[in-house]
Amino acid sequence: MEELRKDPTRGRWVLIRPKGHDAANDDCPYCPGAESATIEIAAYRKDGAPPNGPGWSVRVVPASDPYFRIEWELIREGVGMFDMITPRGASELVLESPRHDDTLATMAPEQIESVLWMWRDRLLDLKRDGQIRDILVSRHHKKPGVAWHHPYSRLTAIPIVFDETRQELREAREYYQYKRRCLYCDMLRQEIGAQGRVVRLTPGFAALVPYAARSPLETWLLPRRHGCSFEDALTADTAADLARLMSQYFRTLAAVFGDPGYELVLHTAPNLRSRILQGDWATIRDDYHWHIEVLAQPERINRVGGIFVNEKPPETTANDLRTSWQTA
Repeated sequence: MEELRKDPTRGRWVLIRPKGHDAANDDCPYCPGAESATIEIAAYRKDGAPPNGPGWSVRVVPASDPYFRIEWELIREGVGMFDMITPRGASELVLESPRHDDTLATMAPEQIESVLWMWRDRLLDLKRDGQIRDILVSRHHKKPGVAWHHPYSRLTAIPIVFDETRQELREAREYYQYKRRCLYCDMLRQEIGAQGRVVRLTPGFAALVPYAARSPLETWLLPRRHGCSFEDALTADTAADLARLMSQYFRTLAAVFGDPGYELVLHTAPNLRSRILQGDWATIRDDYHWHIEVLAQPERINRVGGIFVNEKPPETTANDLRTSWQTA
Protein backbone atom coordinates (compact mmCIF):
# COMPACT_ATOMS: atom_id res chain seq x y z
CA MET A 1 0.00 0.00 0.00
CA GLU A 2 1.30 3.43 -0.96
CA GLU A 3 1.87 5.81 1.96
CA LEU A 4 3.05 9.37 2.54
CA ARG A 5 5.40 9.25 5.52
CA LYS A 6 6.77 12.30 7.33
CA ASP A 7 10.45 12.48 8.25
CA PRO A 8 10.35 14.08 11.73
CA THR A 9 14.03 15.05 11.59
CA ARG A 10 13.59 17.30 8.53
CA GLY A 11 9.86 17.93 8.45
CA ARG A 12 9.54 16.62 4.90
CA TRP A 13 7.26 14.04 3.32
CA VAL A 14 8.33 10.89 1.45
CA LEU A 15 6.07 8.77 -0.77
CA ILE A 16 6.57 5.04 -0.13
CA ARG A 17 5.24 2.89 -2.97
CA PRO A 18 5.98 -0.37 -4.77
CA LYS A 19 7.61 0.29 -8.11
CA GLY A 20 5.08 0.24 -10.93
CA HIS A 21 5.74 -0.11 -14.59
CA ASP A 22 4.24 1.00 -17.88
CA ALA A 23 3.18 -1.69 -20.29
CA ALA A 24 5.62 -2.05 -23.17
CA ASN A 25 4.15 -0.51 -26.28
CA ASP A 26 5.94 0.56 -29.43
CA ASP A 27 2.95 2.67 -30.47
CA CYS A 28 2.30 5.97 -28.71
CA PRO A 29 -0.93 5.68 -26.67
CA TYR A 30 -1.41 9.46 -26.79
CA CYS A 31 -1.34 10.12 -30.55
CA PRO A 32 -4.54 10.74 -32.54
CA GLY A 33 -6.16 7.43 -33.40
CA ALA A 34 -5.13 5.79 -30.10
CA GLU A 35 -7.61 7.65 -27.86
CA SER A 36 -9.35 4.41 -26.85
CA ALA A 37 -6.18 3.42 -24.96
CA THR A 38 -6.76 6.15 -22.37
CA ILE A 39 -9.68 7.60 -20.41
CA GLU A 40 -10.38 11.21 -21.29
CA ILE A 41 -10.72 13.58 -18.32
CA ALA A 42 -11.02 16.78 -20.35
CA ALA A 43 -10.24 18.02 -23.86
CA TYR A 44 -10.44 20.94 -26.23
CA ARG A 45 -11.95 19.67 -29.48
CA LYS A 46 -13.10 20.81 -32.86
CA ASP A 47 -16.83 21.43 -33.02
CA GLY A 48 -18.64 18.12 -33.27
CA ALA A 49 -15.64 15.91 -32.51
CA PRO A 50 -16.83 13.20 -30.07
CA PRO A 51 -15.00 12.41 -26.81
CA ASN A 52 -12.29 9.75 -26.82
CA GLY A 53 -11.58 10.15 -30.51
CA PRO A 54 -9.49 12.32 -32.86
CA GLY A 55 -10.17 16.01 -33.38
CA TRP A 56 -8.62 17.35 -30.16
CA SER A 57 -6.03 20.09 -29.70
CA VAL A 58 -5.30 19.58 -25.96
CA ARG A 59 -6.36 16.48 -24.03
CA VAL A 60 -6.10 15.39 -20.36
CA VAL A 61 -5.77 11.73 -19.35
CA PRO A 62 -4.77 9.89 -16.15
CA ALA A 63 -1.11 9.01 -15.72
CA SER A 64 -0.56 5.35 -16.57
CA ASP A 65 1.29 4.63 -13.29
CA PRO A 66 -0.07 7.30 -10.91
CA TYR A 67 1.51 8.26 -7.62
CA PHE A 68 -1.80 9.66 -6.33
CA ARG A 69 -5.36 8.47 -6.96
CA ILE A 70 -8.65 10.29 -6.48
CA GLU A 71 -10.56 7.11 -5.64
CA TRP A 72 -8.52 6.33 -2.52
CA GLU A 73 -9.83 7.23 0.91
CA LEU A 74 -7.89 9.95 2.73
CA ILE A 75 -6.58 8.57 6.02
CA ARG A 76 -4.34 10.44 8.45
CA GLU A 77 -2.92 8.43 11.30
CA GLY A 78 -0.08 8.22 13.75
CA VAL A 79 2.23 5.22 13.64
CA GLY A 80 3.81 5.49 17.07
CA MET A 81 5.73 8.77 16.92
CA PHE A 82 5.46 8.95 13.12
CA ASP A 83 2.83 10.49 10.82
CA MET A 84 1.29 8.81 7.76
CA ILE A 85 -1.25 9.92 5.15
CA THR A 86 -2.69 7.88 2.32
CA PRO A 87 -1.74 9.38 -1.08
CA ARG A 88 -5.21 10.44 -2.16
CA GLY A 89 -5.06 12.97 -4.96
CA ALA A 90 -4.65 12.91 -8.72
CA SER A 91 -1.98 12.29 -11.34
CA GLU A 92 -2.96 13.70 -14.74
CA LEU A 93 -1.18 14.27 -18.05
CA VAL A 94 -2.02 17.30 -20.18
CA LEU A 95 -1.34 16.18 -23.76
CA GLU A 96 -0.21 19.50 -25.20
CA SER A 97 -0.51 18.78 -28.91
CA PRO A 98 -1.74 16.05 -31.26
CA ARG A 99 1.70 16.09 -32.90
CA HIS A 100 4.00 13.50 -31.34
CA ASP A 101 7.23 15.44 -31.98
CA ASP A 102 6.03 18.86 -30.81
CA THR A 103 7.86 20.80 -28.10
CA LEU A 104 7.31 24.19 -26.55
CA ALA A 105 9.90 25.43 -29.04
CA THR A 106 7.93 24.18 -32.08
CA MET A 107 4.36 24.85 -30.96
CA ALA A 108 2.63 27.98 -32.19
CA PRO A 109 1.89 30.55 -29.47
CA GLU A 110 -1.82 29.81 -29.93
CA GLN A 111 -1.22 26.15 -29.05
CA ILE A 112 0.75 27.09 -25.93
CA GLU A 113 -2.09 29.44 -24.98
CA SER A 114 -4.52 26.50 -25.16
CA VAL A 115 -2.24 24.54 -22.81
CA LEU A 116 -2.29 27.45 -20.33
CA TRP A 117 -6.09 27.51 -20.39
CA MET A 118 -6.20 23.76 -19.77
CA TRP A 119 -3.87 24.15 -16.78
CA ARG A 120 -6.32 26.74 -15.45
CA ASP A 121 -9.35 24.51 -16.05
CA ARG A 122 -7.78 21.53 -14.29
CA LEU A 123 -6.59 23.63 -11.33
CA LEU A 124 -10.09 25.06 -10.85
CA ASP A 125 -11.67 21.61 -11.10
CA LEU A 126 -9.24 19.82 -8.78
CA LYS A 127 -9.36 22.60 -6.19
CA ARG A 128 -13.09 22.00 -5.76
CA ASP A 129 -12.02 18.93 -3.78
CA GLY A 130 -11.40 20.09 -0.20
CA GLN A 131 -9.16 17.09 0.51
CA ILE A 132 -6.64 18.25 -2.10
CA ARG A 133 -4.27 20.77 -0.55
CA ASP A 134 -1.72 21.45 -3.29
CA ILE A 135 -1.30 20.89 -7.04
CA LEU A 136 1.99 20.85 -8.92
CA VAL A 137 2.03 21.64 -12.64
CA SER A 138 5.35 20.57 -14.13
CA ARG A 139 6.94 19.69 -17.44
CA HIS A 140 10.18 17.88 -18.28
CA HIS A 141 11.99 18.12 -21.60
CA LYS A 142 14.71 15.59 -22.42
CA LYS A 143 14.72 14.08 -18.95
CA PRO A 144 17.77 11.79 -18.61
CA GLY A 145 16.87 8.12 -18.78
CA VAL A 146 13.42 8.80 -20.25
CA ALA A 147 12.78 7.99 -23.89
CA TRP A 148 11.31 10.65 -26.18
CA HIS A 149 7.55 10.70 -25.72
CA HIS A 150 4.41 12.59 -26.69
CA PRO A 151 4.53 16.20 -25.39
CA TYR A 152 2.75 16.51 -22.07
CA SER A 153 2.82 18.42 -18.83
CA ARG A 154 1.87 16.76 -15.55
CA LEU A 155 -0.57 17.77 -12.83
CA THR A 156 0.02 16.18 -9.43
CA ALA A 157 -2.61 16.87 -6.76
CA ILE A 158 -1.88 15.80 -3.17
CA PRO A 159 -3.42 15.97 0.34
CA ILE A 160 -0.48 17.93 1.78
CA VAL A 161 1.49 21.01 0.70
CA PHE A 162 4.62 20.18 -1.26
CA ASP A 163 7.75 20.77 0.84
CA GLU A 164 9.27 23.29 -1.58
CA THR A 165 5.97 25.15 -1.83
CA ARG A 166 5.69 25.28 1.94
CA GLN A 167 9.18 26.77 2.23
CA GLU A 168 8.46 29.32 -0.51
CA LEU A 169 5.17 30.32 1.12
CA ARG A 170 6.90 30.71 4.47
CA GLU A 171 9.57 33.03 3.03
CA ALA A 172 6.94 35.15 1.27
CA ARG A 173 4.80 35.36 4.41
CA GLU A 174 7.72 36.34 6.66
CA TYR A 175 8.82 39.04 4.19
CA TYR A 176 5.27 40.44 4.09
CA GLN A 177 4.93 40.36 7.89
CA TYR A 178 8.11 42.42 8.21
CA LYS A 179 7.64 44.86 5.32
CA ARG A 180 3.91 44.65 4.49
CA ARG A 181 4.85 44.26 0.84
CA CYS A 182 5.01 41.35 -1.58
CA LEU A 183 8.53 39.95 -1.89
CA TYR A 184 8.06 39.26 -5.61
CA CYS A 185 6.63 42.70 -6.39
CA ASP A 186 9.64 44.28 -4.67
CA MET A 187 11.96 41.98 -6.61
CA LEU A 188 10.29 42.91 -9.91
CA ARG A 189 10.64 46.62 -9.20
CA GLN A 190 14.33 46.25 -8.38
CA GLU A 191 15.15 43.97 -11.31
CA ILE A 192 13.28 46.10 -13.86
CA GLY A 193 14.99 49.21 -12.51
CA ALA A 194 18.47 47.65 -12.65
CA GLN A 195 17.92 45.77 -15.96
CA GLY A 196 21.04 43.61 -15.51
CA ARG A 197 19.20 40.30 -15.10
CA VAL A 198 16.05 41.12 -17.08
CA VAL A 199 15.89 39.16 -20.33
CA ARG A 200 12.58 40.36 -21.73
CA LEU A 201 9.71 42.63 -20.72
CA THR A 202 6.18 42.41 -22.10
CA PRO A 203 3.09 44.38 -21.02
CA GLY A 204 2.21 41.68 -18.51
CA PHE A 205 5.38 39.70 -17.76
CA ALA A 206 9.08 39.86 -17.00
CA ALA A 207 11.48 37.10 -18.01
CA LEU A 208 14.56 37.29 -15.81
CA VAL A 209 17.48 35.26 -14.56
CA PRO A 210 17.13 35.20 -10.75
CA TYR A 211 19.71 36.91 -8.56
CA ALA A 212 20.71 33.58 -6.97
CA ALA A 213 20.21 31.33 -9.99
CA ARG A 214 20.80 27.69 -9.12
CA SER A 215 22.32 26.91 -12.51
CA PRO A 216 23.10 28.60 -15.85
CA LEU A 217 20.00 29.36 -17.93
CA GLU A 218 17.61 29.25 -14.96
CA THR A 219 14.85 31.69 -15.91
CA TRP A 220 11.71 32.93 -14.17
CA LEU A 221 8.61 34.28 -15.89
CA LEU A 222 6.88 36.62 -13.46
CA PRO A 223 3.57 38.45 -13.95
CA ARG A 224 4.00 42.18 -13.47
CA ARG A 225 0.56 42.37 -11.88
CA HIS A 226 0.27 40.89 -8.39
CA GLY A 227 -1.79 37.75 -7.89
CA CYS A 228 -1.31 34.62 -5.81
CA SER A 229 -3.13 32.11 -8.06
CA PHE A 230 -2.46 31.38 -11.71
CA GLU A 231 -6.01 30.18 -12.30
CA ASP A 232 -7.52 33.40 -10.95
CA ALA A 233 -5.08 35.68 -12.78
CA LEU A 234 -5.35 34.20 -16.28
CA THR A 235 -7.29 36.37 -18.72
CA ALA A 236 -7.47 36.53 -22.51
CA ASP A 237 -4.77 39.22 -22.54
CA THR A 238 -2.41 37.60 -20.01
CA ALA A 239 -2.76 34.14 -21.58
CA ALA A 240 -1.86 35.43 -25.05
CA ASP A 241 1.02 37.53 -23.66
CA LEU A 242 2.46 34.66 -21.63
CA ALA A 243 2.09 32.19 -24.51
CA ARG A 244 4.05 34.48 -26.86
CA LEU A 245 6.76 34.98 -24.25
CA MET A 246 7.06 31.23 -23.62
CA SER A 247 7.17 30.50 -27.35
CA GLN A 248 9.99 33.00 -27.92
CA TYR A 249 11.94 31.84 -24.88
CA PHE A 250 11.86 28.13 -25.74
CA ARG A 251 12.61 28.83 -29.41
CA THR A 252 15.69 30.73 -28.24
CA LEU A 253 16.79 27.83 -26.01
CA ALA A 254 16.39 25.41 -28.91
CA ALA A 255 17.97 27.55 -31.64
CA VAL A 256 20.89 29.14 -29.77
CA PHE A 257 21.59 27.06 -26.66
CA GLY A 258 21.40 23.55 -28.12
CA ASP A 259 17.84 22.69 -27.04
CA PRO A 260 18.84 21.69 -23.48
CA GLY A 261 16.70 19.54 -21.25
CA TYR A 262 14.75 21.47 -18.65
CA GLU A 263 12.19 21.28 -15.88
CA LEU A 264 9.33 23.80 -15.96
CA VAL A 265 7.27 24.32 -12.79
CA LEU A 266 4.24 26.54 -12.28
CA HIS A 267 4.41 28.11 -8.82
CA THR A 268 0.90 29.00 -7.68
CA ALA A 269 -1.02 29.15 -4.41
CA PRO A 270 -2.23 25.88 -2.89
CA ASN A 271 -5.92 25.07 -2.50
CA LEU A 272 -7.22 27.92 -0.36
CA ARG A 273 -10.43 25.95 0.30
CA SER A 274 -8.37 23.39 2.21
CA ARG A 275 -7.52 24.84 5.61
CA ILE A 276 -6.39 22.55 8.40
CA LEU A 277 -5.25 25.08 11.00
CA GLN A 278 -6.92 28.36 11.91
CA GLY A 279 -5.08 31.16 10.18
CA ASP A 280 -3.86 29.05 7.24
CA TRP A 281 -3.32 31.29 4.21
CA ALA A 282 -4.36 34.38 6.22
CA THR A 283 -2.29 36.81 4.10
CA ILE A 284 -1.47 34.67 1.07
CA ARG A 285 -3.46 36.82 -1.37
CA ASP A 286 -1.18 39.73 -0.43
CA ASP A 287 2.14 37.99 0.22
CA TYR A 288 2.42 35.36 -2.55
CA HIS A 289 2.96 35.92 -6.29
CA TRP A 290 2.44 33.15 -8.84
CA HIS A 291 5.13 32.61 -11.48
CA ILE A 292 6.82 30.03 -13.70
CA GLU A 293 10.36 28.75 -13.12
CA VAL A 294 12.41 27.02 -15.82
CA LEU A 295 15.52 25.15 -14.71
CA ALA A 296 17.65 24.06 -17.67
CA GLN A 297 19.70 20.86 -17.39
CA PRO A 298 18.65 20.12 -13.79
CA GLU A 299 20.67 16.89 -13.88
CA ARG A 300 23.87 18.98 -14.07
CA ILE A 301 23.15 21.00 -10.94
CA ASN A 302 26.13 21.08 -8.61
CA ARG A 303 25.58 21.14 -4.83
CA VAL A 304 27.79 21.14 -1.79
CA GLY A 305 25.94 20.19 1.38
CA GLY A 306 22.69 21.48 -0.15
CA ILE A 307 24.24 24.75 -1.39
CA PHE A 308 23.85 25.24 -5.14
CA VAL A 309 27.03 26.02 -7.06
CA ASN A 310 26.55 28.04 -10.27
CA GLU A 311 29.74 28.67 -12.24
CA LYS A 312 28.17 31.25 -14.57
CA PRO A 313 27.08 34.63 -13.16
CA PRO A 314 23.33 35.26 -13.69
CA GLU A 315 24.13 38.65 -15.24
CA THR A 316 26.17 36.92 -17.97
CA THR A 317 23.39 34.43 -18.64
CA ALA A 318 20.81 37.21 -18.89
CA ASN A 319 22.98 39.09 -21.36
CA ASP A 320 23.47 35.93 -23.46
CA LEU A 321 19.71 35.35 -23.56
CA ARG A 322 18.97 38.98 -24.44
CA THR A 323 21.43 39.13 -27.33
CA SER A 324 20.25 35.83 -28.80
CA TRP A 325 16.49 36.22 -28.27
CA GLN A 326 14.54 34.82 -31.20
CA THR A 327 11.31 36.25 -32.55
CA ALA A 328 8.57 33.66 -32.73
